[in-house]
Amino acid sequence: MSVSQLFETLTLAVPGLVWVSDAQGHVEFNNAQWSEFTGLPQEKGLGLGWLDSIHPADAAAFRAQLPMHPDAFENVQAEMRVRRYDGVYHRHLLNVRHVGDGKWVGCAIDAHEWLTAELRDATQGNILEMVIGGVALPHLLAELCKAAERQVPGATCSILLVDAVGGRFTAGFAPNLPNGLMAAVPNIKIATGVGSCGTAAFEKRDVISTDIGSDPLWDSWRQLVLPLGFQACWSKPVFAANGDVIASFGFYFRDKRGPSPAELQELTRLRGLASLAIERARMFEALRESEEHYRYTVEQNPQIPWTADPRGQILSVSSRWAEMTGISQTDALGNGWLQALHPDDVAPTVEKWAEGQASGEPVDFTYRIRLSTGQYRWARARATARRNELGTIIKWYGAVEDIHEHHLAAEKLRRQVYEDELTGLPNRRRFVEELRRRLASTHDPIGLMVLDMDDFKLVNDRYGHLTGDAVLRLFARYLQRIVEPNEFVARLSGDEFAIICRHISDDVCLVERAQSIEAKLEASLKGIKKARSLRPSIGCAVGQRGENPDEVFKRADLALYAAKSAGKGTVQLFNPAIRNAASKRSRALELARTALREDWIEPYYQPILSLNHHCLRGFEALLRINHPEEGLLSPSVIDDAFDDPRLADSIGLRMAQVVIENLGLCAAEGLAFGQVSINLATENIVNAAFVTSVLGMLDQKGLPHSAIKLEITERVLMAEVGESVVENLARLRESGVGISLDDFGTGYASLIHLQSLPVDEIKIDRSFVYGLGTNNNKGEIVRAMLGLAKALNLTTVAEGIEADAEARVLREWGCDYGQGYLFGKPMSFEAASEYALKRATNIVVDNSYRRSGR
Repeated sequence: MSVSQLFETLTLAVPGLVWVSDAQGHVEFNNAQWSEFTGLPQEKGLGLGWLDSIHPADAAAFRAQLPMHPDAFENVQAEMRVRRYDGVYHRHLLNVRHVGDGKWVGCAIDAHEWLTAELRDATQGNILEMVIGGVALPHLLAELCKAAERQVPGATCSILLVDAVGGRFTAGFAPNLPNGLMAAVPNIKIATGVGSCGTAAFEKRDVISTDIGSDPLWDSWRQLVLPLGFQACWSKPVFAANGDVIASFGFYFRDKRGPSPAELQELTRLRGLASLAIERARMFEALRESEEHYRYTVEQNPQIPWTADPRGQILSVSSRWAEMTGISQTDALGNGWLQALHPDDVAPTVEKWAEGQASGEPVDFTYRIRLSTGQYRWARARATARRNELGTIIKWYGAVEDIHEHHLAAEKLRRQVYEDELTGLPNRRRFVEELRRRLASTHDPIGLMVLDMDDFKLVNDRYGHLTGDAVLRLFARYLQRIVEPNEFVARLSGDEFAIICRHISDDVCLVERAQSIEAKLEASLKGIKKARSLRPSIGCAVGQRGENPDEVFKRADLALYAAKSAGKGTVQLFNPAIRNAASKRSRALELARTALREDWIEPYYQPILSLNHHCLRGFEALLRINHPEEGLLSPSVIDDAFDDPRLADSIGLRMAQVVIENLGLCAAEGLAFGQVSINLATENIVNAAFVTSVLGMLDQKGLPHSAIKLEITERVLMAEVGESVVENLARLRESGVGISLDDFGTGYASLIHLQSLPVDEIKIDRSFVYGLGTNNNKGEIVRAMLGLAKALNLTTVAEGIEADAEARVLREWGCDYGQGYLFGKPMSFEAASEYALKRATNIVVDNSYRRSGR
């Protein structure tokens, strides 16, 4: 299959939008999913035509980043709203990668549902709640700056408001910058060269100043910020819905640097939140201004004026009441107006009206009015009492105002703060408040369960996010049916849910309840064809009155992690050992990150020799951590890090990089080092980028692809057997890279793997080699393995050989190569180079690739 055919096939298989463009964003190719999603012909998306289907604010933000430079960011990840064929904008996650020759390949996946839920995280929920509460814009933007500083460590933030018509800054907000600096902001004209923020606002693009001291954009302004200790400034223009710049979001740093990809993504999210907050705050300010204007200028001529006697009986009402409700003015007098109210609103309205009459204070309440058409609209009624010279109420003057759109908008924002949009359950924010309330008010222990679905990611990967969302909604409904009236259920994020239980007397009671819930959920999930493999795991913790809710949740969350580690579909109660295991895992993850960051990853090489001729074939590269204080550490100290996909992928890539660098040094010095085997993690074999990187590094060093052999274990394959794995391994194998199945015989699907995967070698695990040829190990299994390998024309390597007798038996039975302490322990690159030099005239070349015919 040609490269173009393969690309076309892949674009058809990808469940999202795929395109190819140049650095200016001109699209040269888009796949059929573009037309299917947008409803437009494919040719309409070529050139810059695709921007017509992008939300104006996002399109403006995209143009601000042009042209795209691969030396700035080779891989772009962002969010973008794309208009569907029905006119609804859907949020997409997009990934754009530079592929050379000024070309960029992008893929966008519809992630509208869970990205919308993400907007209701703690920080965003706080900002939205402040908007709803009518917090003044200066205070709102100051809080937004503080939130941004928490999300981008090391940043000091400012938001400068922009008058797009006048081209000037109107105000500046920065709680952690000098007041005098912000006081000088109003009326500064935006232009190129007015620092990062002024330039970003004027040119409508992101401006990253990694060194304020040398950046010409700061020539006239650096004296204001350098004395404050700031060395870098990243600025992003904030766009309104129509694409106009309404503010400039600045992030100041005390060291000279540019943003990482993760920071760029966070800055983009914060810009979106700033846009939402500013526009909504201005909308509410406009509404407040409108209300005040109405109060002062139309107080004597309200929309629907009315009067009432001191007892609250209506005396008169405007003719507009009859026009609106269809109820005549005469029928509305006395209490007749109540017949126009929604039945559910009558009792609370009468109660509030009675309270106002008793107190004599102005009244202000809302209710739904039935229109003459039969529809209901929200209205606001306000009234003020008129008193005589003795202070006695003689009459009430009031007005009814239509607030339907405003009320619905406010209610929608309130729901966004506390309700999960996908499932309708309370969200994380509401859950935290409920947990805090119950811990503060109850005298009895409460039970907390945190649960999720094992292997839910496989449903998303196999059937797509729409199916995944449907499964989540079903799971939520099952939970609602199962929970008792005194139990509170919420969706926290993704497939993670929580249940707060009352009347839990002890640990045993909580575990029994959790096991009952787990059994009922599993039975329900088995009825869903696409989710029958899913099983819920549950972590449990008991909380006592007055405890910190964060601590109770952390215990339950740790118990959930322990449950998932113990096996699928299990219930685990928190105990101190779980915390110790979590601390150990945390230390392992931190050590792995530090080792990657500080270049402590070092391969140690163990020789692999021909059993027939004792010739050196090469080495296996074994992971070691060269700690500057603790010395050489085995990989067991970071075992938990291999459960983290990103760390595992990074470690595997670093090992390959160092090994190939070492092989390059040997080649440059003319030293025959032989073939080197490198162990792969799960994430490496599912990541096509890993394959590309390895082949690219070999080519860069001028090494043949056969210089390395990649080892995969059956445990890894059991976790990730799929088309992508087969394709990636086949690509490596066809390029000349050897593929070895490590620890053969210890897994569960060896024959299947040997038949379906492009493997050219099997490595017999040391557990089968120890004591070979003795009464304790007569070697029937080893002999069968060797016979199978011979029948399949595969090379064989025996691991863990420590005795001559073991090597002799393996040689007699036809094993090709051996590895173990008998031939050499793992050694540094320098020692391995000396080892290879001594055997320079006695190195065997592994021709298994050609011999296997694969």
